[in-house]
Amino acid sequence: MSGHDTMGSIATSFPELSGSQQHEASNSRPVGAPNLNIGPQPLFDTFEAFENSSASEYAADRPSIVDYIKLFEPTINAHQDYQYVRSFLTSYNGRETTFRSYRTQVERLLLWSWIKCGKSVTSLKRTDAEAFMQFCCQPDPDWIGDAVRQRFLLAEGVYSPNPQWRPFGSLSKKATRKVAAENMVELDTPQYAISAGSTRQVFAICSSFYKFLIEEEVPTGNPFKAIKQKSKWVSKESRKVTPKVLSRLQWDYVIETAELMANQDPKHERSLFILATLFAMYLRVSDIVGIADWKPTMGSFVKLKGTWWYEVTGKGNKEARVSVKDDYLNYLKRYRVSRNLTPLPSPGETTPLLVHLNGKAGLTDRHVRKIVQVIFDQALERMKSEGRDEDEYNELRSASLHWLRHTSATFDAPFREMKHLQADLRHENMSTTQDIYYEALDDERADSNRRLRIRD
Repeated sequence: MSGHDTMGSIATSFPELSGSQQHEASNSRPVGAPNLNIGPQPLFDTFEAFENSSASEYAADRPSIVDYIKLFEPTINAHQDYQYVRSFLTSYNGRETTFRSYRTQVERLLLWSWIKCGKSVTSLKRTDAEAFMQFCCQPDPDWIGDAVRQRFLLAEGVYSPNPQWRPFGSLSKKATRKVAAENMVELDTPQYAISAGSTRQVFAICSSFYKFLIEEEVPTGNPFKAIKQKSKWVSKESRKVTPKVLSRLQWDYVIETAELMANQDPKHERSLFILATLFAMYLRVSDIVGIADWKPTMGSFVKLKGTWWYEVTGKGNKEARVSVKDDYLNYLKRYRVSRNLTPLPSPGETTPLLVHLNGKAGLTDRHVRKIVQVIFDQALERMKSEGRDEDEYNELRSASLHWLRHTSATFDAPFREMKHLQADLRHENMSTTQDIYYEALDDERADSNRRLRIRD
């Protein structure tokens, strides 16, 4: 990310808070008194905003952040807390999805600490950490929104906080929202609920934040590490994992729909390529849009000893090589020809893998997700219009991009050795691959043996 924030750059980031205003003590309120008259507002914008601007540029574009911080008593040191969190987020500049997860949880902690406790995050104790975990399970109603909202709105060159944004969201299930939209029915906001996985994420990320502060020699402890009954928040789920997958009928409609869209409008050649690429190689979205230190190019496809591979830098900046299906090459050739390129990549080719329709490189993961969602929606409409039963297409209403990875691996598992599928999925442990994709095969194996006799 741009800016290379340091723990000591607070005056540069917030010149309005420099000098005596940063350090002036106030006796108007006792330390630790809640600020319940102040509502939560967003502090940290998108991954792109962090990546493309320095700390001072970011603050200048969003003067509301400075104004908001001034609302809190100087004894809280809100300005310093803000800089700590910004530095923490900047240290996680690898991928957009990781940034979003860390931003969400630590921003909630920051706002809760200032508003509910009237304290700096560096002053929180074990009991505060436990109270925050409980708050995340049952947040105040005015902290909960009914939709995912843009954090800041641009007007006249300045980014202002979106008044409809809330730190927490309570959304109906995707399929429920789609059915309501199809029938033009308004939905009531569902009761807020947090999953066990999300609870563990809150605990892990907040604990990681304090570990970062300690490593930066900030005088604080780790209140989350001090929690005694950790099992209440970080209990392990069952090993059994049920992946979300499309049926073969649904997948046939999805890929056929993408092909029809591409045949009808050349701009959808990219849509077809994205769909086929994610599916054919069990890829995550970051594998085709890239991360901070790696961007995929056509040169990411390499041919070694007559076999094509896709070279990717994935989770944890680990480099890997994924095998390429022969059948997939037809989609690669089609897309490249649509971009006036040779049918297959040349060694070391630097052409961006994905580009905007105007030819500019740099699609975001959100953009790619929207492209895939359009295909899912069109496939759903085709299934409905062709008279398919609702139970044949209902799950398609819930489908997301990540289902493609699970669907493809599920389809391929009966025909591939487990260790080969594990390698292409880039699972660290064989047990992960087995638990997710080979459990059904175990059932078939048991069934095939159950009725065999020991003697006639």
